[in-house]
Amino acid sequence: MQVHFIGLGEINMFNLAIALHKKGETVTGSDEKFDESLEQIMQEQGLESNKAGWFLDKINEQLDMVVVGATVKKDNPELLKAQELGLQLVSHPELLFELCKFKTRVVIAGSQNRTRVTTMVLHVLNYNEVEVDYALSLPNGIHLTEGNDFVVIEGGDGSSSIVDASPQFHKYHPNIALLSDFEFKEGGFYTNFEIYAEQYGIFVNSIVKGGSITYNEENAEVKKRVESSENPIRKFPYTTPEYQEYDGQIFLDTPDGEMPLEMVETNDLRNMAGAKWICQQMGVDEVEFYEAMATFS
Repeated sequence: MQVHFIGLGEINMFNLAIALHKKGETVTGSDEKFDESLEQIMQEQGLESNKAGWFLDKINEQLDMVVVGATVKKDNPELLKAQELGLQLVSHPELLFELCKFKTRVVIAGSQNRTRVTTMVLHVLNYNEVEVDYALSLPNGIHLTEGNDFVVIEGGDGSSSIVDASPQFHKYHPNIALLSDFEFKEGGFYTNFEIYAEQYGIFVNSIVKGGSITYNEENAEVKKRVESSENPIRKFPYTTPEYQEYDGQIFLDTPDGEMPLEMVETNDLRNMAGAKWICQQMGVDEVEFYEAMATFS
């Protein structure tokens, strides 16, 4: 395939472009500016890119697909030309879903804690030598293979793109999901709390029938959106586990006794409880989970 990315400087777009390039596809991209670290990776990976800016000659009828970034404006010259030529336009979450639609999709969602929970899950899987694919909003935060059964996706709630305003996490249709929290911020993309909260309700309903959602029962809004959903899925609530604190160190109460942890934030204990449910659904038992988390900081 020949694929062009409008908005290549966005981290999720950049990661996806790298993944396609590694699969042997012809990838080009443009943006008004690139982070220095991204420029270095582009050079290392051999991605075709000019200096910063928009270049109409990159948009042609030979392209199989044009991926449009979340920050690209509707008057973008490359986007206008792609629309004029009738090229296929997709957002990065739509393309990511297509690449992962035959895998078991594990989507971690939430306003404040999704990155931390995702990091915990991947730490445990790596510690226990469980091979999985992943897509995170971090530099070099993507790993896609043909053979791995699971893919762990960090599910953001921002707009997918100007050609598809629905939130990114609506596109993934998870088999296994986690919802940690959500917090409305004035002046953001959503005009009021109810509209924002509704997006999380839609996320819960987007889970594949027969799938599951692990959710933070201590967050009243999360609890409300999950427990009111009529989607025929399994629902696994989690709360902050019992723990002790001695001389500034946290000890988790486990069936095998108190376990010292390197983490110092009690909020992380709740995140860990959610991560444990996810890892167990991915084949890691409780003992293996706690052994790995003893090394997490």
